[in-house]
Amino acid sequence: MHFLVLQHLDIEPPALIGEILQNEGHVLHTLRMDLGEALPDDVSAYAGVIIMGGPQSANDEHLVHIRRELVWLAGCIDQGVPMLGICLGAQLMARAVGGTVSASPVRELGWFPVYPTPAASADALFSCLPDNGLTVFQWHGETFSLPDSTMLLATHPEVPAQAFRLGRGQYGLQFHVEVDEQLIGLWIEASDSERAHLGSDGIASLNQASATHMEAMRNHCRTMLRGWLETLPE
Repeated sequence: MHFLVLQHLDIEPPALIGEILQNEGHVLHTLRMDLGEALPDDVSAYAGVIIMGGPQSANDEHLVHIRRELVWLAGCIDQGVPMLGICLGAQLMARAVGGTVSASPVRELGWFPVYPTPAASADALFSCLPDNGLTVFQWHGETFSLPDSTMLLATHPEVPAQAFRLGRGQYGLQFHVEVDEQLIGLWIEASDSERAHLGSDGIASLNQASATHMEAMRNHCRTMLRGWLETLPE
């Protein structure tokens, strides 16, 4: 199968998500939204769309590519196109269906637990999320609200909107299951505001937590991707 990847920054690739799909024989086609590459009018050649993160906000409608992407995603969602949105990608999906994006009550930078909602137990991707939660990597300062038509699947007491489902095969995740230690290091190096917010002690703590939690999160990513593929039409 062929998948379309919408990438918003050179250091925010699909990473493990892409590796898993390619190892199973699938093909990825990447568009750099931040470089102004055009979105296709017809997505019938793709089994699904993967929308990655980035430093932009889903509210940045002064940016032509964000404005176009919101309209394009709304059309794809209406058509039932399967998609997987990560961080900014999830926020764009939420806005495309009438949700709002606003400052997060907690600036989640580093490792935080997410917990399944009651709806997760019957979901193809999130039924494997442990009842006592999974610690995942977060890198965001905004959060989103969801219209009633969406299904919340993962949550946190301070930042409730963590993962959701729209239609069949249409998922948004606030957190980053795709990363490894090298990618996190690149983000810290490139992000002046986030680096200042964390400070040297915070960065050291984050790196220590990566050694503790990375393997379990990446295993969940593999399980989640297998579940996502099973939701896709033949």
